[in-house]
Amino acid sequence: MAENISREFIELLLNKVDLVDLINIQIPLRKKSGSNYFARCPFHNEKSASFSVSQPKQFYYCFGCGAHGNAIDFLMQHERMAFPEAVEALARHAGMEVPRNTSTQQKVESLSALFELTSLTAQYYYEQMRKSPRAIDYLKTRNISGAIARQFQIGFAPGGWDNVLDYLGKTAEDKKRLLETGVIIKKPEGGFYDRFRDRIMFPIHDYRGRIIGFGGRVIDQGEPKYLNSPETALFQKGHELYGLYQALKINRKLERVLIVEGYMDVIALFQHDITYAAATLGTATTEHHIKRLSRYTSDIIFCFDGDNAGRAAAWRALQVIFPLMDDRLQVRFLFLPEGEDPDSMVHKEGKAAFETHITTAISFSTFFFQTLSLQSDMGTMEGRARFAALALEQIKQLPATIFQKMLLDELAKRARVNINDLHVGLKKKTLPIVDPAMTARACKFAPPVKLAMTLLIQYPHFITDIAELMPANNLPGYDFFLELINLIQQKPHLKAGTLIEYWRGEKGDEFFTKMEEWQHNFSEENAKNEFLGAIRKLNLMWLEEEINRLLAKASMEALSSHEKSQLSNWISKKQQYKQMVSAGGEHK
Repeated sequence: MAENISREFIELLLNKVDLVDLINIQIPLRKKSGSNYFARCPFHNEKSASFSVSQPKQFYYCFGCGAHGNAIDFLMQHERMAFPEAVEALARHAGMEVPRNTSTQQKVESLSALFELTSLTAQYYYEQMRKSPRAIDYLKTRNISGAIARQFQIGFAPGGWDNVLDYLGKTAEDKKRLLETGVIIKKPEGGFYDRFRDRIMFPIHDYRGRIIGFGGRVIDQGEPKYLNSPETALFQKGHELYGLYQALKINRKLERVLIVEGYMDVIALFQHDITYAAATLGTATTEHHIKRLSRYTSDIIFCFDGDNAGRAAAWRALQVIFPLMDDRLQVRFLFLPEGEDPDSMVHKEGKAAFETHITTAISFSTFFFQTLSLQSDMGTMEGRARFAALALEQIKQLPATIFQKMLLDELAKRARVNINDLHVGLKKKTLPIVDPAMTARACKFAPPVKLAMTLLIQYPHFITDIAELMPANNLPGYDFFLELINLIQQKPHLKAGTLIEYWRGEKGDEFFTKMEEWQHNFSEENAKNEFLGAIRKLNLMWLEEEINRLLAKASMEALSSHEKSQLSNWISKKQQYKQMVSAGGEHK
């Protein structure tokens, strides 16, 4: 797994793979200028080639949508892989094997055995469905075709307490694994029995197509109407979406995803060629759902009943989404007429009419302001003040994006308040308690520190041109800069694409990535001059701080001979650095 793959191996792997060759297999690249290759971006629709791949840096960046990263990132984004899977795939591409310790290997083998067992269970249920006229008749009454049943591997769990248990639980080890997948239940008095009995079975796939659990629906009367697998090593219902795998399999690029509430909704929509639907698994929308979906699309539509319960569920989803919204993501809400669901509507109206309903879905911002306005008397100053306060509490969660600014502008109009007053209110928020040692990693860096780090990441060999660097000071980000210098001194061969891998998943991850994607118009020679200029400014700032410290001390008490010598030396150095900064000359 990710935490068990050493950085040393990842470094070796990235050094062995040529990013240009890797990407060129999937996307034809053409050399345009300098050392960069260009193509149309595979992550968004465009007419011009704005996708740039740097061979020296082993890094790609799209000027259109902002997609960026190294070889691992490309596989994660283009092939929709998780980090460990991308490393595995890249290792296979390079003819290498990912090293694992014994416990990790055992865990991988154990999970593989569970996946194999869920697959066999799904096959068993599917064969039982084909043998059961009663199950087939039920699917026909629900307008489910044989083709859709095969596509989703819909099956049937026969009545009885030990069908799966007898078929797949031949040994004690088999029973243990069946229990771990949640297919059987352990009796208090000893022994086991089947969890799913006399139910239509819906295998739940992860985004790679592996079966991780099941949902079962009663054919006649009975409770519960739907029964899902319990949480297991394979299945966490707050992380998964039913139908997402099938949607990804059919659509190489998902233009949008429609989130519905049930298995039958997804299946009915797919049967009518609406192949971009997915369903939450008996749980409310979670942060994991949104993060997973945003890897594949920037347009998410939530479909709910139009009653109070549906709107309450939509509001809960909105609150989960708020901190995750960015300028790229578009979220909408579709509310259906009372008594209708996607299953009933699409069978009644057909694809074209149903998709017309989707075009009427209201935007995230519209639903947000509509809902809050119903909680306040907008005809009074007190009501509008309450409305503005409630809205600000949510808007505070957003990063400083264009979307946040637009929400504030709209809030000012609706509440009839001055936009500047809202900005003041926006700043009045409780900041989380953070480790002071990590505050420099919050992406607020002094300008010369940011410039020096940005250029050093892109040109690690510039480190050999630093003739002198003053000790650590209090400038934001300086301690982080020293970490970077130390790493490059230890591993001078690192390329930019490999360098950022050392901070993946840590506080500096986002900042390093954003600096690497920053593009400048400097030649390498000019970039070096800018880098050395930033170093000189850092040294000058440190000297000025130390000189001021000693002068302040001298006004209170006599300096020691050593301190006087230091002060004289630093004043002389300050003059030299000021001249070099003004002249922009080489650092001697």
